[in-house]
Parts: sequence; structure tokens; C-alpha cells
Amino acid sequence: MKRLHCLISLCALAAAMVLTGCKNRGTQTRRIYVDRSPEVGVVEEPEMTEKPEMPEDPVVFADYTPKTIFTSIDQMNARMPEASEESMLGKVNIQFLEGCYYTGDTSTSFLASFAERWNKNVFLRRFVNAEELFERQNVIPWDSLSTETVRGTMPLLPNEYQLAFRNKDCRKRAKKLVRMLTTIDYDTLQTEKMANCFQELVNVPYDTPEFISKKEMNAVKESFWELYDKSKYVADYADIRKIRLHEEVDYDELQRLSLPLQKRYIAEDDFDAKCIFAIELGCYGFPNAVDYMGELIEDGRYSKYLFEVWDFWRLLAQSTVFGISTWSEIPDNLYDNARLLVARTFVNHIRKNPSDNLAKLLLTNLIYTENLHRSAGYYGNEAVGAEYLFRTQAFLPDELIASEDESEDEE
Repeated sequence: MKRLHCLISLCALAAAMVLTGCKNRGTQTRRIYVDRSPEVGVVEEPEMTEKPEMPEDPVVFADYTPKTIFTSIDQMNARMPEASEESMLGKVNIQFLEGCYYTGDTSTSFLASFAERWNKNVFLRRFVNAEELFERQNVIPWDSLSTETVRGTMPLLPNEYQLAFRNKDCRKRAKKLVRMLTTIDYDTLQTEKMANCFQELVNVPYDTPEFISKKEMNAVKESFWELYDKSKYVADYADIRKIRLHEEVDYDELQRLSLPLQKRYIAEDDFDAKCIFAIELGCYGFPNAVDYMGELIEDGRYSKYLFEVWDFWRLLAQSTVFGISTWSEIPDNLYDNARLLVARTFVNHIRKNPSDNLAKLLLTNLIYTENLHRSAGYYGNEAVGAEYLFRTQAFLPDELIASEDESEDEE
């Protein structure tokens, strides 16, 4: 059966260049502790014949509370409904229905171009979120005899279509698409028709020209890793990165090593450096990394590393707060509220620095980065696997990944 989320990769050229290297590394995954994950059984402890080693003293982290409004773990937990027999899916997502669309100034060519692309892709992502839940609710392994369709739903703002699309043709197609989601039966023929309808909407050309040309994009690609070099802001960055890139990572020790990084984050005044430290705190398993990244997302200051901060914040928020199951709440509206904060920061920077094509490329990636997909492998949703790839491959040049693998082989 056609999967709609396969159709929304609209900017693979830019995203693939920035997000990951090409070479696969090991398959070891980070230990994730998620309260809402189901228990998988209890293993009896073997009888101890020797005195067990005493565990090391727990790390005592520095006392610091990041300044956040809605991006911290506590704030997100406060949004969760009380556990009950009633489905919790969508309860957090609908609380952030407003705040995804850009409604600001469109008086210049750049702003109009950004606004059209941003708002169309918000709608496409919101639809994919609803469609994936529709699919999940209709594929129930333990109830294979049931053929009754659970209808799809997509809560809408009163003026959703006007916010999402400049083009009347797009509005008409979008209304048809939502109507199909809420009325069709879950069978191959009808879901394929809906997938085709979705693709037709994706393919409607924009009315406004691109705000970064192919020539400009290619020029940035040629010098990307020089422009993105983090050692310009954190002199020992290569040493920090090397520790968490090692294939045989001791995660307890890695988390202990996050304490000096936390202290450096707190003491740092340079915003680029703070973004780098926050990203590394996440890679080192620092328990409050979500809050630190959230503080930077909500800060309003520009850094070329903010896209990376948002991308990692979203992965950690999903696995830490909302869960890693295909049945977990995946509040894409929440993530898009934070995404828009970052986008506005990029837009403000580009307005003042119209020749900064690196910022334009990163903004393009921010616009077209897909949802976290609900069904993304044996273990559930996409968060855990994406976290591992983030630590080992994302935002790293292929040459670095290859050299790290070679050095490990020599050892």
C-alpha cells in the first residue's frame, strides 16, 4: 500500500547534504528510558557468588534552570492528559494547532517566497501526521479479523486553507484530500487514490520564485563544511566530538563527561558556542539536554547551528517525553511551533544579511524536513533510530565518518 510519508521528500538535495554522512556505522543503540514504554518481561537475576562492585557515585550536575515557555520536559509533561482507557493520541498535538503557520510580513520577494513554501509544507506535514495515525489505527495485528475502518481525522483551524495556500487550486485540492481522509474505507484502492491526490497537491508549482537559486545552493555545498566548522567557536570541538563518535561507547561514562560540558554551556556568552555545547550535551546523554536546546530555540538570537539544535531537540523530546512506540503521541504541531520560532530567527537574519546563502540553505532544510514517522522499523516510531544516527552521522562530513571508522579498525 502506498505510504504518504514517502511522497513528502521535497528537498532531498539539500537535506541529504546536511543531515548525514553516507557510510553506515555500528548498530549499537543508546539506552532510552521512557516511562510510557511497555514492559517486555522480567529477567531473573542470577545468584551472586562474588561481592558485587559498588556503583560509582551519581553525577551531581550544576544547578541551572533554562529559560523556556513550552520546549522543556516539564512543560511538555504538563500538557499530557491523565492516563485513562480513552486514547491519548492527538491530545497534545491539538493544543498546538495554532502557531504553526507564518502570518508575518510578506512585502518583499524573499518574505513572500518563504511564506508560501513554509505554509504549504506545514499543511502537508499536518496531513501526513493525520494519515499515519489513520493507517496505524487500521492495522491492528491482534485484530486481523476486523475489517471495519477507523475513520481518519484532521483537526483544522477555521481559516486553515487560507493560511496554508496562496493558490485557489491548492485550496481546492487540499479540501478534497482532507475529505478523502475522513470518509474513505481503509482498502488499497481508496488509500492509493488518496496518495495520488496528495502527490498532485505536492506537485502544484509555487507562485513565487525560489529564495535561493541552484547556483547559490551549489556554491554553498562546495564550501559547506568550512562554513559550518564548529571549531571556530569551540577550539577543542574535535576532541569533544571524538569521544561520542567512538563505536564502543560507555554511555554511563559519556553521561558523566557531560558535566564539564554543562558548566561550559552555563558560563558561555557566545551564542554559536552555546548551540554547539547544547548539541553535544544531547549526544553525551545529558538528562536535561531537551531543556537546554529549548532555551536556545526560544531565545531569538541567530546561529547557523539552530536548525541542528531544533532537529535534535525534537528527537529527544519524542523519545524522552512522548515515547518510542508506533502508538505514542507524536505532537508534530508542537514541533512545528518550535520550528517556526527557529524559522523566524533565520528570516530576520537573512533580511539583515541578504547575501548569507548558508542561512538560506539551512532555512530551506528547515522548511522541508519531514515529520518523525510513526511506523519506522521494528521498534516503533522513528525517534530512537534517528537519535543514534544523529550522534554518529548527522551534520558530519563523509570524510570524518570514514576516518573515524578506519581509526577504530586499526585499534
